[in-house]
Amino acid sequence: MLNALNRLKTIFAPERKTPAPSPEPQATPLTPGRLHFTQERFDAYKAHVLAAARAARVVEKPFYHMYIEKIFPDELYEAVNKRISVYEDKKKLGQRKQDNPEHVNNRFNLKDSTEPEITYIKRLFEDKDVKRAFAEKFYMRPDEMLEGLRVHHDEFEVIYIPKGRFQNIHVDIPAKFMSFVFYFPRTEPTQEEADHNGTICYDRDLNPTYGAKYKPNSVGIFVPHFYSYHGFSSTLERRAIIMFYVNDSEFEQWRPIALQSDEPPFNGLKDCIAAKLKKHPLIEYGDDPDRIEREREACLVNAPRGRVVRDHS
Repeated sequence: MLNALNRLKTIFAPERKTPAPSPEPQATPLTPGRLHFTQERFDAYKAHVLAAARAARVVEKPFYHMYIEKIFPDELYEAVNKRISVYEDKKKLGQRKQDNPEHVNNRFNLKDSTEPEITYIKRLFEDKDVKRAFAEKFYMRPDEMLEGLRVHHDEFEVIYIPKGRFQNIHVDIPAKFMSFVFYFPRTEPTQEEADHNGTICYDRDLNPTYGAKYKPNSVGIFVPHFYSYHGFSSTLERRAIIMFYVNDSEFEQWRPIALQSDEPPFNGLKDCIAAKLKKHPLIEYGDDPDRIEREREACLVNAPRGRVVRDHS
Protein backbone atom coordinates (compact mmCIF):
# COMPACT_ATOMS: atom_id res chain seq x y z
CA MET A 1 0.00 0.00 0.00
CA LEU A 2 2.76 2.44 0.93
CA ASN A 3 4.59 1.73 -2.28
CA ALA A 4 1.40 2.33 -4.30
CA LEU A 5 0.82 5.69 -2.59
CA ASN A 6 4.40 6.72 -3.32
CA ARG A 7 3.93 5.82 -6.97
CA LEU A 8 0.76 7.97 -7.12
CA LYS A 9 2.58 10.93 -5.55
CA THR A 10 5.30 10.55 -8.14
CA ILE A 11 2.79 10.47 -10.99
CA PHE A 12 0.69 13.46 -9.86
CA ALA A 13 3.39 15.59 -8.22
CA PRO A 14 3.97 18.91 -10.00
CA GLU A 15 6.97 18.83 -12.27
CA ARG A 16 10.01 20.42 -10.72
CA LYS A 17 11.76 22.72 -13.15
CA THR A 18 15.38 23.70 -12.87
CA PRO A 19 15.45 27.42 -12.11
CA ALA A 20 16.47 29.50 -15.10
CA PRO A 21 19.90 31.09 -14.70
CA SER A 22 19.92 34.76 -13.75
CA PRO A 23 20.36 36.95 -16.79
CA GLU A 24 23.76 38.53 -17.28
CA PRO A 25 23.87 42.23 -16.38
CA GLN A 26 23.24 44.26 -19.50
CA ALA A 27 24.94 47.53 -20.36
CA THR A 28 22.76 50.58 -20.72
CA PRO A 29 21.36 50.65 -24.28
CA LEU A 30 23.64 52.51 -26.66
CA THR A 31 21.19 55.25 -27.61
CA PRO A 32 21.95 58.93 -27.05
CA GLY A 33 21.02 60.06 -23.57
CA ARG A 34 20.77 56.55 -22.09
CA LEU A 35 24.40 55.97 -21.05
CA HIS A 36 23.86 57.26 -17.52
CA PHE A 37 26.81 58.43 -15.48
CA THR A 38 27.78 56.07 -12.66
CA GLN A 39 30.94 55.92 -10.60
CA GLU A 40 31.33 52.22 -11.38
CA ARG A 41 31.28 52.90 -15.12
CA PHE A 42 33.65 55.83 -14.73
CA ASP A 43 36.15 53.69 -12.83
CA ALA A 44 36.02 51.00 -15.52
CA TYR A 45 36.45 53.56 -18.30
CA LYS A 46 39.32 55.21 -16.43
CA ALA A 47 41.12 51.88 -16.06
CA HIS A 48 40.77 51.32 -19.81
CA VAL A 49 42.11 54.77 -20.78
CA LEU A 50 44.97 54.54 -18.29
CA ALA A 51 46.01 51.15 -19.65
CA ALA A 52 45.90 52.49 -23.21
CA ALA A 53 47.96 55.57 -22.29
CA ARG A 54 50.60 53.64 -20.36
CA ALA A 55 51.02 51.04 -23.10
CA ALA A 56 51.28 53.64 -25.88
CA ARG A 57 54.59 54.11 -27.66
CA VAL A 58 55.97 57.55 -28.45
CA VAL A 59 56.99 57.96 -32.09
CA GLU A 60 59.99 60.28 -32.24
CA LYS A 61 59.91 61.46 -35.86
CA PRO A 62 59.15 63.91 -37.32
CA PHE A 63 58.46 65.10 -33.74
CA TYR A 64 57.30 63.29 -30.62
CA HIS A 65 53.72 62.09 -31.01
CA MET A 66 51.50 59.12 -30.21
CA TYR A 67 48.73 57.28 -31.98
CA ILE A 68 46.47 55.03 -29.87
CA GLU A 69 43.82 52.64 -31.10
CA LYS A 70 40.92 51.58 -28.86
CA ILE A 71 41.34 54.67 -26.71
CA PHE A 72 37.81 54.26 -25.28
CA PRO A 73 35.88 51.14 -24.27
CA ASP A 74 33.64 50.12 -27.18
CA GLU A 75 30.51 50.99 -25.24
CA LEU A 76 31.61 54.58 -24.66
CA TYR A 77 32.92 55.06 -28.19
CA GLU A 78 29.66 53.89 -29.74
CA ALA A 79 27.63 56.16 -27.47
CA VAL A 80 29.76 59.20 -28.30
CA ASN A 81 29.65 58.33 -31.99
CA LYS A 82 25.85 58.32 -31.89
CA ARG A 83 25.78 61.53 -29.90
CA ILE A 84 27.90 63.50 -32.38
CA SER A 85 25.63 62.29 -35.18
CA VAL A 86 22.69 63.81 -33.29
CA TYR A 87 24.52 67.13 -33.01
CA GLU A 88 25.13 67.12 -36.73
CA ASP A 89 21.56 66.20 -37.62
CA LYS A 90 20.25 69.10 -35.56
CA LYS A 91 22.26 71.46 -37.76
CA LYS A 92 23.15 73.58 -34.74
CA LEU A 93 26.68 73.97 -35.96
CA GLY A 94 29.03 76.88 -35.63
CA GLN A 95 31.62 78.03 -38.12
CA ARG A 96 35.26 76.99 -37.90
CA LYS A 97 37.32 79.54 -39.80
CA GLN A 98 40.87 78.91 -38.59
CA ASP A 99 41.65 75.80 -40.65
CA ASN A 100 42.12 77.65 -43.92
CA PRO A 101 41.25 81.24 -44.92
CA GLU A 102 39.78 79.93 -48.17
CA HIS A 103 36.92 77.96 -46.63
CA VAL A 104 34.76 77.53 -43.52
CA ASN A 105 34.24 74.18 -41.81
CA ASN A 106 31.63 73.22 -39.21
CA ARG A 107 32.00 72.73 -35.47
CA PHE A 108 29.89 71.87 -32.43
CA ASN A 109 31.32 73.10 -29.14
CA LEU A 110 31.04 70.62 -26.26
CA LYS A 111 31.76 73.12 -23.48
CA ASP A 112 28.19 73.25 -22.22
CA SER A 113 27.25 69.66 -23.01
CA THR A 114 25.64 67.77 -20.11
CA GLU A 115 25.06 64.51 -21.98
CA PRO A 116 26.53 61.55 -20.05
CA GLU A 117 28.65 60.42 -22.99
CA ILE A 118 30.44 63.77 -23.20
CA THR A 119 30.61 64.09 -19.40
CA TYR A 120 32.59 60.85 -19.27
CA ILE A 121 35.19 62.23 -21.68
CA LYS A 122 35.47 65.52 -19.77
CA ARG A 123 35.93 63.80 -16.42
CA LEU A 124 38.25 61.14 -17.76
CA PHE A 125 40.69 63.63 -19.25
CA GLU A 126 40.51 65.99 -16.29
CA ASP A 127 41.33 63.13 -13.91
CA LYS A 128 44.78 63.68 -12.42
CA ASP A 129 45.93 60.09 -13.00
CA VAL A 130 44.93 60.24 -16.65
CA LYS A 131 46.60 63.62 -17.18
CA ARG A 132 49.80 62.34 -15.62
CA ALA A 133 49.80 59.14 -17.71
CA PHE A 134 49.86 61.23 -20.88
CA ALA A 135 52.13 63.99 -19.55
CA GLU A 136 54.91 61.61 -18.52
CA LYS A 137 55.24 60.47 -22.13
CA PHE A 138 56.38 63.94 -23.17
CA TYR A 139 57.47 66.03 -20.16
CA MET A 140 60.62 65.60 -18.08
CA ARG A 141 58.89 66.74 -14.88
CA PRO A 142 55.23 65.79 -15.39
CA ASP A 143 54.13 66.34 -11.80
CA GLU A 144 55.22 69.99 -11.88
CA MET A 145 53.35 70.82 -15.07
CA LEU A 146 50.08 69.24 -13.88
CA GLU A 147 49.43 72.23 -11.61
CA GLY A 148 46.70 74.29 -13.28
CA LEU A 149 46.43 71.95 -16.26
CA ARG A 150 42.90 71.51 -17.58
CA VAL A 151 40.87 70.76 -20.69
CA HIS A 152 40.48 73.94 -22.76
CA HIS A 153 36.70 73.95 -23.00
CA ASP A 154 36.49 76.75 -25.56
CA GLU A 155 38.10 74.40 -28.06
CA PHE A 156 36.68 71.10 -26.88
CA GLU A 157 34.51 70.43 -29.89
CA VAL A 158 33.39 68.18 -32.70
CA ILE A 159 34.61 69.24 -36.13
CA TYR A 160 32.90 68.18 -39.35
CA ILE A 161 35.10 68.53 -42.44
CA PRO A 162 33.75 67.93 -45.97
CA LYS A 163 35.71 65.92 -48.49
CA GLY A 164 38.43 67.83 -50.32
CA ARG A 165 39.36 70.32 -47.58
CA PHE A 166 42.80 70.89 -46.07
CA GLN A 167 44.18 72.63 -43.01
CA ASN A 168 47.17 74.94 -43.27
CA ILE A 169 50.37 73.58 -41.78
CA HIS A 170 50.79 75.22 -38.38
CA VAL A 171 51.98 74.91 -34.79
CA ASP A 172 49.49 75.27 -31.93
CA ILE A 173 49.61 78.28 -29.63
CA PRO A 174 52.11 78.02 -26.74
CA ALA A 175 49.38 78.03 -24.08
CA LYS A 176 48.41 74.54 -25.28
CA PHE A 177 50.36 71.83 -23.47
CA MET A 178 48.99 68.81 -25.30
CA SER A 179 46.75 68.30 -28.34
CA PHE A 180 44.34 65.40 -28.89
CA VAL A 181 42.40 64.49 -32.06
CA PHE A 182 39.87 61.67 -31.58
CA TYR A 183 38.67 60.11 -34.84
CA PHE A 184 35.03 59.18 -35.60
CA PRO A 185 34.67 57.97 -39.21
CA ARG A 186 31.09 57.75 -40.39
CA THR A 187 31.86 54.44 -42.10
CA GLU A 188 34.77 52.03 -41.92
CA PRO A 189 37.55 53.62 -44.01
CA THR A 190 39.73 51.78 -46.46
CA GLN A 191 43.41 51.45 -45.58
CA GLU A 192 44.28 54.33 -47.92
CA GLU A 193 41.54 56.53 -46.43
CA ALA A 194 42.71 55.70 -42.91
CA ASP A 195 46.31 56.54 -43.83
CA HIS A 196 45.54 59.93 -45.38
CA ASN A 197 42.77 61.39 -43.21
CA GLY A 198 44.37 61.34 -39.80
CA THR A 199 46.45 64.23 -38.49
CA ILE A 200 49.41 64.79 -40.81
CA CYS A 201 52.75 65.47 -39.12
CA TYR A 202 55.36 67.34 -41.18
CA ASP A 203 59.11 67.19 -40.86
CA ARG A 204 61.42 70.24 -40.88
CA ASP A 205 61.39 70.27 -44.69
CA LEU A 206 57.57 70.12 -44.55
CA ASN A 207 57.39 66.60 -45.96
CA PRO A 208 54.22 64.84 -44.74
CA THR A 209 54.16 61.70 -42.59
CA TYR A 210 51.00 59.72 -41.88
CA GLY A 211 51.46 58.17 -38.45
CA ALA A 212 47.96 58.87 -37.13
CA LYS A 213 45.29 56.79 -38.85
CA TYR A 214 41.70 57.86 -39.41
CA LYS A 215 40.25 54.77 -37.77
CA PRO A 216 37.26 54.41 -35.43
CA ASN A 217 38.02 54.81 -31.73
CA SER A 218 41.55 56.09 -32.14
CA VAL A 219 43.41 59.28 -31.20
CA GLY A 220 46.47 61.24 -32.30
CA ILE A 221 48.37 63.09 -29.55
CA PHE A 222 51.29 65.52 -29.56
CA VAL A 223 52.79 68.44 -27.63
CA PRO A 224 53.05 71.81 -29.42
CA HIS A 225 56.49 73.39 -29.78
CA PHE A 226 58.69 75.06 -32.42
CA TYR A 227 58.54 72.32 -35.08
CA SER A 228 55.34 70.43 -34.26
CA TYR A 229 54.09 71.19 -37.79
CA HIS A 230 50.78 69.50 -38.50
CA GLY A 231 47.49 69.72 -40.39
CA PHE A 232 45.08 67.53 -42.36
CA SER A 233 43.89 66.95 -45.91
CA SER A 234 40.52 65.23 -46.25
CA THR A 235 39.85 62.73 -49.02
CA LEU A 236 36.48 61.86 -47.47
CA GLU A 237 34.11 63.44 -44.97
CA ARG A 238 36.11 63.82 -41.77
CA ARG A 239 34.65 63.81 -38.23
CA ALA A 240 36.75 64.27 -35.12
CA ILE A 241 36.68 65.59 -31.56
CA ILE A 242 39.55 67.94 -30.78
CA MET A 243 40.71 68.61 -27.24
CA PHE A 244 43.63 70.48 -25.68
CA TYR A 245 45.27 70.68 -22.29
CA VAL A 246 46.06 74.25 -21.31
CA ASN A 247 47.66 75.80 -18.26
CA ASP A 248 45.48 78.48 -16.66
CA SER A 249 48.21 80.95 -15.74
CA GLU A 250 50.09 80.58 -19.01
CA PHE A 251 46.89 80.90 -21.00
CA GLU A 252 46.17 84.22 -19.30
CA GLN A 253 49.70 85.41 -20.08
CA TRP A 254 49.22 84.44 -23.70
CA ARG A 255 45.95 86.35 -24.27
CA PRO A 256 47.41 89.89 -24.49
CA ILE A 257 50.48 88.68 -26.38
CA ALA A 258 48.28 86.97 -28.96
CA LEU A 259 46.61 90.26 -29.79
CA GLN A 260 49.85 92.09 -30.55
CA SER A 261 52.24 89.42 -31.83
CA ASP A 262 50.46 87.96 -34.86
CA GLU A 263 52.70 89.69 -37.37
CA PRO A 264 56.23 89.06 -38.66
CA PRO A 265 58.65 88.00 -37.28
CA PHE A 266 56.16 86.51 -34.77
CA ASN A 267 58.49 87.04 -31.83
CA GLY A 268 55.67 86.99 -29.28
CA LEU A 269 54.69 83.47 -30.28
CA LYS A 270 58.31 82.27 -30.33
CA ASP A 271 59.15 83.91 -27.00
CA CYS A 272 56.17 82.23 -25.32
CA ILE A 273 57.06 78.82 -26.73
CA ALA A 274 60.65 79.23 -25.52
CA ALA A 275 59.53 80.31 -22.04
CA LYS A 276 57.18 77.32 -21.75
CA LEU A 277 59.87 74.86 -22.85
CA LYS A 278 62.32 76.25 -20.29
CA LYS A 279 59.76 76.12 -17.49
CA HIS A 280 58.34 72.73 -18.48
CA PRO A 281 61.14 70.88 -20.34
CA LEU A 282 60.26 68.21 -22.84
CA ILE A 283 61.93 64.82 -23.11
CA GLU A 284 62.27 65.60 -26.81
CA TYR A 285 64.37 68.73 -26.25
CA GLY A 286 66.02 67.90 -22.96
CA ASP A 287 66.76 70.55 -20.37
CA ASP A 288 69.01 72.49 -22.75
CA PRO A 289 68.52 76.25 -23.25
CA ASP A 290 70.90 76.27 -26.22
CA ARG A 291 68.78 73.67 -28.00
CA ILE A 292 65.66 75.74 -27.34
CA GLU A 293 67.30 78.84 -28.83
CA ARG A 294 68.46 76.93 -31.92
CA GLU A 295 64.96 75.60 -32.49
CA ARG A 296 63.53 79.09 -32.00
CA GLU A 297 65.75 80.46 -34.75
CA ALA A 298 64.88 77.58 -37.08
CA CYS A 299 61.09 77.84 -36.53
CA LEU A 300 59.29 78.12 -39.90
CA VAL A 301 56.19 80.01 -38.72
CA ASN A 302 55.73 82.83 -41.23
CA ALA A 303 52.03 83.69 -41.11
CA PRO A 304 49.36 84.57 -38.50
CA ARG A 305 47.92 81.92 -36.15
CA GLY A 306 51.17 79.95 -36.10
CA ARG A 307 50.84 79.01 -39.76
CA VAL A 308 53.57 77.97 -42.12
CA VAL A 309 52.77 79.13 -45.65
CA ARG A 310 54.90 77.58 -48.37
CA ASP A 311 56.10 79.49 -51.38
CA HIS A 312 54.90 77.52 -54.41
CA SER A 313 56.57 79.80 -56.96
